[in-house]
Amino acid sequence: MAKDLKNLRRALVVGIMRSGVAAANFLAARGVAVTASDCKSRDELGVMIRELHPSVRIIAGPQDPMLLDEGFDVLVLSPGVPRNIPLVSEALRRGIPVVAEVELAYHFLEGIIVGITGTDGKSTTTAMSGYVMRALGMDARIGGNIGIPLVSFAGTTNRDTVIVAELSSFQLESIQDFRPDVAALLNIAPDHLDRYDSMEDYFAAKMRIVLNQRDDDYFIYNYDDPMTREAAGQVRARALSFSVVNKSADIYFHDGSVYLKEEKKRVLSKHKMRIRGLHNIQNAMVSVLAARSVMLKKGVMPDYDAIAEAVHGFPGLEHRLETVGHFMGREFINDSKATTVNAVMTALKSMDKPTILILGGRTKGDDYSRLSSALNGKVRALVLIGESKQEFARIFAGHRQVFADSLDEAVALAMRESREGDVILLSPACASFDMFTNYEERGEEFRQSFRRLSEGRIQWT
Repeated sequence: MAKDLKNLRRALVVGIMRSGVAAANFLAARGVAVTASDCKSRDELGVMIRELHPSVRIIAGPQDPMLLDEGFDVLVLSPGVPRNIPLVSEALRRGIPVVAEVELAYHFLEGIIVGITGTDGKSTTTAMSGYVMRALGMDARIGGNIGIPLVSFAGTTNRDTVIVAELSSFQLESIQDFRPDVAALLNIAPDHLDRYDSMEDYFAAKMRIVLNQRDDDYFIYNYDDPMTREAAGQVRARALSFSVVNKSADIYFHDGSVYLKEEKKRVLSKHKMRIRGLHNIQNAMVSVLAARSVMLKKGVMPDYDAIAEAVHGFPGLEHRLETVGHFMGREFINDSKATTVNAVMTALKSMDKPTILILGGRTKGDDYSRLSSALNGKVRALVLIGESKQEFARIFAGHRQVFADSLDEAVALAMRESREGDVILLSPACASFDMFTNYEERGEEFRQSFRRLSEGRIQWT
């Protein structure tokens, strides 16, 4: 496959999204004849089309499988496009390679690759791991599902570079040769069950991260997750475990501190970390193991004091349990990136004050009733938004509810439902596409709503 991807003549990119645009532009710049196809109209694609290389041919609207008669050497699939649409199914039937953008990028990258996947915590762990490695003096690049396509690094890396990549199950579906030197699977919880037939199928997609690993690579896994723990015994790479409850793991949390079992060393203190929550202790443990693994790969003894200083100083991510401000004794927290039930449950565990929860959006096939128990004793009221309002009203019938049509209205209602000392938390448990382009836009709008509230432009009394 490597030789084929480096000697393409004609390529079809399916999905004119962020990674699709990056892949199309990269190939076009190499002289490949690129066609980019998307089921949306030209008007809907808007700015994405304007970002494409002038030589890229654009086909917007219905995706006729007969397009493949033109003779493409490869189909590059954007992660948001399912592999079972007729165009992709026909490409597979004809034997045309179907690859993810991360697979394309892999063949043009040099250096050590750290791949991070899981249901929740991927972006924070990816950003933290990159932050730590930069603090250690490494040329670390952060990309993948976190928002920077890996192919944008092609031609800019060398053997000393470390690429830290967030990888979604959608991206991993279409890898063939992609091999991370260090792979991490953080956790598995129900997600994207509107795309996968079962949890087993979803888990299998995640486990493709170890597909091509060798025995000199590293696989970091969650000892507390039964599915992941069982699968770890079947990988070729050296398996390293992390746990918040079990001292048998290679790195574990106990009594406010994190310890490395093999080194018999205390490496982190919960109280020195800038980001809150037990889930971030897990993310930090993965970052420690990732940095340790990379340094060993480079033939360098790990500097645990420097690793700890970097982890303790990591400021966190936008839109993930991000405090946006205080108003009238209430703390406003933006957790727009929480698009799963598991992420919201994790957020609520981090709250030590009564909470008004802004919840809802476009559902993703999860069992949202799982959230009910997490609301008890934590949430004073729910402010329901988005397409899921009526569905969630039924599911959470035993909890105080109000309904909002915008985040401005949600913030005003949250103020009315709250008391001094409460937290007002946007943690939607859903995708954002019913009201916003992405979770970042949703989080930014929440910030703006808070600003308008604090400036007196939103009336709530």
